[in-house]
Amino acid sequence: MDPPRMRSIPQIDFVPTVSLALGLPIPFNNLGVVIPEMFASDGDVHGEWGLLRALRLNAAQTMRYLTTYMARSRNHGFSDDAVRAWKDMLERADTSYRELSDLVAQSPRTRRQPHIEVFEEKVAAEYHAFLRLVLGTLWQMWAQFDAVLIILGLCIMALVLTALVLIYAYTRHSSLQDIIGNTWRGCLAGGAASTVIFRALFSVPFVKDSATQVSIVDMSIAGCVIGIVLAFCVQIACIKSHSLFLDIHLKTLVVNAFNLHSLVNGSACVAGVMHSLAFTSNSFTFSEDSIVHYLLQSLLFIAAAGGASAYISAGSSQEKRRGSGKRVLACALAIMVLNRFSLYSTVCREEQLPGGCKPTFYGSPSASISSVPLSIANMSMVWLVPYVILRFLRQSHSHRAMIANVWIGIGMRVSMGMAAVYWVLDSIDGNIPPGGGTLPYPSSGAPADSLNEPSDWSEVRIVLARMAVGIAVGGGLSAWIASPFCLDIAITEAPKDMLASETSKKRTANSRLQPPRQAAVILGFGNAFGAAYLAFVTVIFCILYTFQQPMGGIMLSALFIKLLLCAELFDALSDALASEESTAQTLVPAQVAVMALLAYQGYFATGHQFTLVSIQWSTAFVGIRDMHLYICGILVFLNTFGSFVLTALFVPLAMLWNESLGSPLLRLSPDTYFARVTGAGALYAAYNLLVTMGAAAFAAWFRRHLMVWKVFAPRFMFAAPVFMVNIAAVLCIAIGAATVRVLTQGLAIGNSQARVAQKIQSRS
Repeated sequence: MDPPRMRSIPQIDFVPTVSLALGLPIPFNNLGVVIPEMFASDGDVHGEWGLLRALRLNAAQTMRYLTTYMARSRNHGFSDDAVRAWKDMLERADTSYRELSDLVAQSPRTRRQPHIEVFEEKVAAEYHAFLRLVLGTLWQMWAQFDAVLIILGLCIMALVLTALVLIYAYTRHSSLQDIIGNTWRGCLAGGAASTVIFRALFSVPFVKDSATQVSIVDMSIAGCVIGIVLAFCVQIACIKSHSLFLDIHLKTLVVNAFNLHSLVNGSACVAGVMHSLAFTSNSFTFSEDSIVHYLLQSLLFIAAAGGASAYISAGSSQEKRRGSGKRVLACALAIMVLNRFSLYSTVCREEQLPGGCKPTFYGSPSASISSVPLSIANMSMVWLVPYVILRFLRQSHSHRAMIANVWIGIGMRVSMGMAAVYWVLDSIDGNIPPGGGTLPYPSSGAPADSLNEPSDWSEVRIVLARMAVGIAVGGGLSAWIASPFCLDIAITEAPKDMLASETSKKRTANSRLQPPRQAAVILGFGNAFGAAYLAFVTVIFCILYTFQQPMGGIMLSALFIKLLLCAELFDALSDALASEESTAQTLVPAQVAVMALLAYQGYFATGHQFTLVSIQWSTAFVGIRDMHLYICGILVFLNTFGSFVLTALFVPLAMLWNESLGSPLLRLSPDTYFARVTGAGALYAAYNLLVTMGAAAFAAWFRRHLMVWKVFAPRFMFAAPVFMVNIAAVLCIAIGAATVRVLTQGLAIGNSQARVAQKIQSRS
C-alpha cells in the first residue's frame, strides 16, 4: 500500500490562514493564499461557503495591495499584460460570485442543492487561480533565484580569492612586472577560449532551461572572467622558479611548519575561515560583533604569547630580542584593553531587542541624539590622537620634522577640534528645547513652527564642519604633497670613533688640519617611510572624524590608535621571533587578519550594524544646508564605511613601518619591495573577499529561509560594497597613490644621500 501523499505549503500561506481563522483581517503586505483544507469543511459563514468567503477576502486584500503598490511606485516593474491579466481574472471571479449571489437570492431554499455547491466550487477555484497567478508572477519578479547565476558568482569569487593569495605568495620573491609579463598572454588566451566554451554551453537545453534570468551576453562575460582568472592562477602556480616553495627544502619546510611564525599565521587563517562561517545561522549573524571580538582577542593573545616566549628564551646577551618581547606584550595588552573599551559602544539589531542588547551609542538606551556629555568627551580625542602619533614618531625622532610639528601638532588638532565643537553644538541643539529648560528636544509643549526653525548655531556648525575638512585637505594634504617625509637635520658632537678615524686621515694628509668636532645627523632616518605614509593617513582620518557622531568619533580615534599599535606590535614581534631558521618568514598574514578584524570591530563600534536601519542618515547634512544627492551620498558613505577606509589605508604600514632610508632591499630592488606592499594589500582584500564569499554562499543556501530578507540577504548586500570599498581604498589610494609617492621620493632622497656620501668619501 502506497503511503499517503503530503503536499508542501509555502510559509507565507500561514499568515492569511491563521488571521481568518482567528477572525482577524489579513495583514496588508501579505501575499499568501489561505490553505483550502482549513476552510473547505466549514458550513455557511454569513450566508456563504466558508472557503469561498476566505478566498474572496484573500483576493480583495491582494488586489488592494497591488493597487496601492502601483500607485505609490512609478517603477513597479509590472507589465501591462500582467496587470490586465490580473484584473480580468479577478473580474471574472467577481462576476461569477455575483451570479451565484443572485441565484441564491432568488431561491434561498435551493442553497444546499448539488448544482449550487458545484457553482460555489467553480467560483472558489477562480479566486484561487487568481491568487496563484499573482503570487507566481511576483515570485518571478521579486524572488527568483537563478541557480546558474549563483553558481557562476560563487565560482568567480573563489577563483579571485585564489588569485589574490597567489599574488601575495608570488610578490614575496618577484616584482609586479614579472607577474604581468609571465601571465598576460595566457590570460588573453584563457579568456577567449572560455568565452567560446560558455557560449556553447548556453545552447545546451539543460543549462538554458535552468538559467531563466541569464542571457548569452551574461554567459559570455562570465566565461571570459572565469577564463582570465583561471589562466592567471594556473600560470602563477606552475612557475616553478617563482613558486611558493622557492629555495625552500623539504627539511626547512617541515621545521618551519611548527615554529612560532607558522603558529601565528596559521591562527590568522583559522580566524578568517571562522569569520566566513559566522553566517551559518541567523543567531550567529546577529552576534557577529561578539564573534569578531572573540577572534580578535584570540589572535592578540597568541601574538602576546609569542612575544613572551621570545622574551623568556632570549639570553642576557640578546637585549634587542628581550626589548622586542616587551614591546609585543605592551602593544598586545593595549590593543586588547582598547578592544574591550570599544564594546561599550553598541547599536542593537531589532532581533536583539528587548533584553538581549542595550544600546549605548547615543549615551542612553532611549536617546536618538548624542548627549552633551558624550560630545564633550569626544573633544578629548583632539588632544589624545595627535599626542599618541607624536609619541610613536619620537622613537625615531621623526616628531622634530616640520610636517610633524606644523600639521600633526597644530593643524590636525585644529581640524579635529572644529569637528568636535560641531558635534557639541549639534548635541546642544538636539537636547535643549528652543525656549531653554531641561526637557528633551523637541519637547511636546514646543510650538509646531519652532520645531522646523533653524537654531542659532546652524550657520556656525556649517562653517565649523567646512573648515574642519578644508584644513585637512587644504592644509594637511597640501603639506604632505609638498614634503611628505618627517626628516630633520641636527648638529651633534662627533662620536669618538669618528674623531679617531678622521684624525688619522688628516694627519696623513696634513698635520696642521684639525679633525671635525661636530657631525650632521638625519633625524627620522630609521622610520622615514613609515612616518611619511602615516602623515598621509592622518589627513584622511581627520576627514572621516568630521562625519562621525560623538561616540563614533571616539571609537574611530580608538581604532586609529589600535591600528598604530598593531603596526608596532608586529614589527616588534618580527624582531622578537627573528632567528637563523626563520629569517625568510613573515607575519604579514597575521597582521592583515588582525587589521581586518579591527576594521569590522570599528564598524560596529561606530554605531553600525549590517542592516539598512542602522545607517546614520543624519550625517548626510553635516556642513551643508540643503539636500544634494551626490554630496549627501558621499557623506553617508564616509560615515558608514569610515572604519574600513581607515584600516585599508593602514595596510601598507605592514611593510613600511620602521623602514629606514637605508633599507637594502628597497635600494637594490625597489620593484620587488613595491610588489611586497601590493602583496599585503592583495592579502587584505583576500580576507574581505573570503567573508563576502561566506555571506554570499549562505545567503544562497538559505534563500528559502524565513529570515532570508531580514538577515542573510542584507548581510550579503553589505558584504559586497565593503569588499569593493576595501579594494578601492587599499589598491587605488593606499598603494597606487600614497605608497608610490612615498617610495618614489624616498628613493630619490636615498640615492642623493648615497651620492653625497660617495663624493665625501672620494674627497677624503
